[in-house]
Amino acid sequence: MASAIALIATLDTKGPEVKYLKDRIEEKGGTVRIVDTGMRGAPQAVRADVSREEVAAAGGSSLAEVEKLERGHAIEVMRRGLVKVMVAQHEGGAIAGALAIGGQDGALLAAHALQALPLGLPKMIVTPIAQGSEPFGPYVGTSDIIVMHSVIDILGVNAISKKIFDQAAGAILGALDMGISIDLKPAKTIAATMYGNTTPVMMVAKKRLERLGYEVIVFHPNGTGGRAMEEMIERGLFSAILDMTTHEVTDELFGGFHAGGPERLEVAGRHGVPQLVVPGCVDFIIQGARGDLPDKYAKRQTYYFNPEVTLVRLSPVEMQRVGSVMADKLNKAEGPAAVLIPLGGFSAYAHPGGALHDEAGDRQFIDSLKNHLRPGIPVVEFDAHINDPAFAEKAVSMLLEVMPAE
Repeated sequence: MASAIALIATLDTKGPEVKYLKDRIEEKGGTVRIVDTGMRGAPQAVRADVSREEVAAAGGSSLAEVEKLERGHAIEVMRRGLVKVMVAQHEGGAIAGALAIGGQDGALLAAHALQALPLGLPKMIVTPIAQGSEPFGPYVGTSDIIVMHSVIDILGVNAISKKIFDQAAGAILGALDMGISIDLKPAKTIAATMYGNTTPVMMVAKKRLERLGYEVIVFHPNGTGGRAMEEMIERGLFSAILDMTTHEVTDELFGGFHAGGPERLEVAGRHGVPQLVVPGCVDFIIQGARGDLPDKYAKRQTYYFNPEVTLVRLSPVEMQRVGSVMADKLNKAEGPAAVLIPLGGFSAYAHPGGALHDEAGDRQFIDSLKNHLRPGIPVVEFDAHINDPAFAEKAVSMLLEVMPAE
């Protein structure tokens, strides 16, 4: 293999494990560059290709100073340095993939550096923290990192850890062997957003756009998906945005599970990318199990989505708030934008007779958005449910209208 796999770990506590992984990878024809992120003690079992001193220096400090810091501050310095080291290693052609092993601190430290590497570059974390009750967001972010549960803690090479390490070695080598290009060269590429709640409309819209020669890349607006889409918008990867499911704005405002961050719905406008915006699924908040709902939602319309998730209908006042906030965000747009509103319901369960149907609440949203939206951004109210094929056709035609002529 032309380039190496970066093997990241704290060699003061994970040296023998790193040596085992290095040997296994090299037995299969791979090459390894060891990066030491240790902050205490001395390296064991193997020598680093990139030392902890180099990582600390890249973080703007020295190992001697890092050793004096409280643990959290020390991790911040080493994390900052590791990001710079890994980006430089990749850009310089020294590595073609990365594998990190560690407990909570070691995995989190490595994760930020792996997140800084390009989409498609093989990257993997093996950690005991990869288990059901631990939030994965800090470890994965918006990247394509593979996270593998080590089952046991990472201390020693034994009958069980060998199985885990062998799988990790095989996985990273297999990913590297695929020879995936990390270059993204979009031409006629449209980003779109879709929940299960809006899958029918997006399936129709996607087919229509593909027949017109566009590639459609669909993001799941679960709080991470919207951020990932907008990071790619900033990189100039899309010709236009079909933001069919803007739910992340609602959860950001009202503390739902899929909050999209304070900049959701602003990035495309800031970069002048044409966008068609639909209030898909803005009419509910995503909460946990029905039996765990806060008391304030006791009298709300709800939909039992699954044993762990309940959809809670917004109040009319909350719908007003979403409308005004979405308008304020779109008012900042420096490129073409338009809004399409489905009068028959904003989500799958909001049709007449559905558990989340509230026509009066929808009207509060519509009036609020229109009252706050600046002139020049067209708003079309379309007499259909969001998942009706006719609505998909209308969305495609409006998107094409805001896109520049080829």
